[in-house]
Amino acid sequence: MNKNNFLIKVGERHTFDDLVKMIIGFGYERNVSGVIQPGQFNILGGNVIIYPVNNLNAINIELFGTEIEKLFLFDRETGKKIEEIKNITILPNRLDLPDGTKINVGDYVVHDDHGIGLFSGFVTKNIDAENQNYIVLEYLKGDRLYVPNNLSDKISPYIGIGKRKPKLNRLGSQSWKKTYAKTYENIILLARELLQVYAKRKIVSRTPWKINQDWDNEIRDTFEYNETIDQEKAILETLNDLERNIPMDRLICGDVGFGKTEVAIRAAAQACANGYQVAILVPTTILCEQHYIMLEQRFGNLPVNINHLSRMVETGIQKEIVNDVEIGKVDILIGTHRLFGKDIKFKKLGLLIIDEEQKFGVKDKEKLKQLKTEVNILTLTATPIPRTLFMGLSGIRDISLIGTAPKGRKNIETSVIKYDESRIKDYITREIERNGQVYYLHNEVRTIGATRNKLKKMFPQLNIEVAHGQMNEKTLAKIMSLFAAGEIDILVCSTIIENGLDLPDANTLIVENADKFGLSQLYQIRGRIGRSPKQAYSLFTYKDKKITDNAFKRLKAIVDNTELGSGYNIALSDLEIRGGGNILGKEQHGNMEAIGLILYSKMLNKAVEKLKSQR
Repeated sequence: MNKNNFLIKVGERHTFDDLVKMIIGFGYERNVSGVIQPGQFNILGGNVIIYPVNNLNAINIELFGTEIEKLFLFDRETGKKIEEIKNITILPNRLDLPDGTKINVGDYVVHDDHGIGLFSGFVTKNIDAENQNYIVLEYLKGDRLYVPNNLSDKISPYIGIGKRKPKLNRLGSQSWKKTYAKTYENIILLARELLQVYAKRKIVSRTPWKINQDWDNEIRDTFEYNETIDQEKAILETLNDLERNIPMDRLICGDVGFGKTEVAIRAAAQACANGYQVAILVPTTILCEQHYIMLEQRFGNLPVNINHLSRMVETGIQKEIVNDVEIGKVDILIGTHRLFGKDIKFKKLGLLIIDEEQKFGVKDKEKLKQLKTEVNILTLTATPIPRTLFMGLSGIRDISLIGTAPKGRKNIETSVIKYDESRIKDYITREIERNGQVYYLHNEVRTIGATRNKLKKMFPQLNIEVAHGQMNEKTLAKIMSLFAAGEIDILVCSTIIENGLDLPDANTLIVENADKFGLSQLYQIRGRIGRSPKQAYSLFTYKDKKITDNAFKRLKAIVDNTELGSGYNIALSDLEIRGGGNILGKEQHGNMEAIGLILYSKMLNKAVEKLKSQR
């Protein structure tokens, strides 16, 4: 068996449960009533009946104990045996696109020529004495389109910007052609505008920076990991930008925990080496504190003065820091949106680093645009960018993609269960026995204290503390520092941990009421663990007797996507990619909504190439 198909043979051994799990894993649904359809299976006594999407007939799999004793084709309507066979290859009941995207039955898709429909599965037809496989798309009023497998490149998943379901198109109508044409006109205008914006920026001249190799080596020596190939490439591209006589505006895009921050640190060192100040903008006070502590350590042997501004810093001390920034005594300033304050004036700002730009509001971003045009800008984002959008944007702006995980990292083992105290106790015990730490996510502030007390009864010998966003800033900062120092065993927390904590000893995550969270949020939270070569474990629990279909799909997707770098597939599963909107601006949301982000990306790529060729 591989991810693209599995071969079932007479004489092979499978437990009944494993066989059923394998079939379900390939996207087949159980049909307990009526005539079995392509892409479905059923269980009759000790037999498994499956209707492969790549066959004209259903298959009866007879098991004797754990051995497949017989395989035979049969007529699904009459139930009569047609032919006994020795083996059968079964293809997945999902559409696997060349770029690795998986489309499941029932997902919205876009056909380049016919518009938005639903992926209904596959059908095999006998044409001219040959079996041919077709992809089946369903449109408005039940109309069906049969697409030959070799034309699958015309199909892409429909990815919207919000959660609103798209409207299906009507086959044969003119509405899709009009939508497509209008959107393409807007994309051409956007591509022209973006090319002009970035061309203007490149007209601005500044003094090139000299890369100080001694400083770079010093910072490199304080990095506890080996750089990945993608990291090295991103660092090299960033340093090359700084050596040019035009301002840098580079986007570093990489999955959770893939090392985007290291690229920023290398750039910050060169800014200081060249006599410039650095501003690092972060979305949360906790991340601000963590960056401050980490940078103090990393720059310990260099003549660099680092400080930070957030709500956790006392007002009197803030005034001193603001004054030091203005007179040039602070080389690197880390801060939340407090950096947008009218009192913040840099003496010689040379580099602005923006960590997770999408976390900041429209007004904040407008203030960023008012900075001097000669300031170098480095933006870090974990928002997944589809490959086609990346290609289109790469023709307009500078992007570095970090797609490989740090060496030694392992996939996070993920389980979803109904809330079970004994299982939770097992997970915590295993982590504590290997001298690790546990995140226990309980997102109800009203009852978070009671949850902490319950865990304390289970583990009276452990140090268990609470952390959430409504706590006093100083208290919260102290608790997070103690957890980072390894003095807290279990942190009972809210989603405040979602951004930025990077603790190698915290390798077990337990989430209560996981069905109440969005999929992208669950993925981001899970990214807080597994930051070391140790095996990490996440346990997502739910309490309701029956969870909604959407919640089930979200939890299934988080279990299915445990591989490092699954952020893109996660975002596809959640239908909540916001990357395009953040990068291209709010005014493009309507266009992306109309045709889906993937097709929009293809069209943008086409438009950029067309305009560049005309120059």
